[in-house]
Amino acid sequence: MTKFDRESEHWSEVKEVGHGLWQFRFMLWIVSHLPLKLIELCVAVITFFFYLGGKSIRERSKDYLCKVAKAKGVKPSFLGPYKHILSFALSMIEKLRGFKGSLKLNVVERQNDDLEALVEQLEHGQGAFLICSHLGNMEMLRSLTGYGEKHTRTDFKVFPVVDFSGTSRFNDLLRELNPQLMENIIDANSVGIDSAIWMKDQIAAGNLIVIAGDRTSANTRGRFLETEFMGEVAHFPEGAFILASILNAPIYFAFGIRKKDLDITSTYEMHIHRAQTSFDGSRKEKAAKVKELLAEYALLLQKKCMSHPYQWYNFYNFWSKEN
Repeated sequence: MTKFDRESEHWSEVKEVGHGLWQFRFMLWIVSHLPLKLIELCVAVITFFFYLGGKSIRERSKDYLCKVAKAKGVKPSFLGPYKHILSFALSMIEKLRGFKGSLKLNVVERQNDDLEALVEQLEHGQGAFLICSHLGNMEMLRSLTGYGEKHTRTDFKVFPVVDFSGTSRFNDLLRELNPQLMENIIDANSVGIDSAIWMKDQIAAGNLIVIAGDRTSANTRGRFLETEFMGEVAHFPEGAFILASILNAPIYFAFGIRKKDLDITSTYEMHIHRAQTSFDGSRKEKAAKVKELLAEYALLLQKKCMSHPYQWYNFYNFWSKEN
């Protein structure tokens, strides 16, 4: 689990509990030896005690869930913050199961969206730039590709752009489970001109570059774009959307969501939406198009959050400038 400091405005300042891997190794042990429903019960009990002692995380969760309830025109649930934290704990179990190779593609349900368009594009050797989020569990679904579980007949690689600040111990465990999957990761804090050129080459070779669009990196926390989200002005990372304009590749929004929020045996929904915004115009239009792409993404993310509010895992003041 993760320790949350009320004064920490940026997510990267949130530190993991403990000084070693034993907490996560215990999680791995129960994943390896217990049936799913018993795992779910254990996680629910552990989460309850974490919930009782985590005043700051309760307040952050409550603030977010109140915004969701207001947008939906309903009253927030008293137990909402507990369900939110429990959903996050279950997502960590999902990642471990995915990196262990315990999941198969038949647990992922296709939606009536643009997945087929992306599959066809990959079949023709054309890559794409995917903007995901901290809604649901795209990392767990990414692990399927590491075991050959794909919708396509053509092989392709997935290169996530990730900032691992604050989650080093859990990531060390994932690296032990599947070193190859972790080797494909691009450090978000070292992205520059050379890495952007490399990404462009990877997309041209038929691979996917994936980045989250709802969290600034530790080294660029002051570089953000503003747009409305849940009825208030929120601050999204500038880099993800500027990178989209630089790569000028087909852009898709991707979401991997547990169908039943608090059921670890649930199937998962894979949502793929082709972005309407493109960067085929002149350079003068790029700045406006970057904002247009962000607005498109934020609106879609809001709709997904309203459908599955407990699966958005940004436990800090997202509406602060220091996010």
